Amino acid sequence: MLIIGGYIGVVVLTWFAPEYIIGVAYDSGGVTTSTITVPLVTALGVGLASTIKGRNPMLDGFGLIAFASLLPMMFVMVYGMVMV
Repeated sequence: MLIIGGYIGVVVLTWFAPEYIIGVAYDSGGVTTSTITVPLVTALGVGLASTIKGRNPMLDGFGLIAFASLLPMMFVMVYGMVMV
């Protein structure tokens, strides 16, 4: 549910962000999907989920990659709106 809300937030921010910053914002989200960062973030998510009681690391550890892609996009768009 949080991931869906995050993607809705990205779409809403896209409407309000300056046009020249949108491409940079979407590219900043793509930076998190390289061959080094995906295994690293996956390992961090699985490790974090395994330390929390009641969580299955194989089911709950993989949503962190989506948040790692969402947050840079959102922050760059907000930065573009604030600094204009």
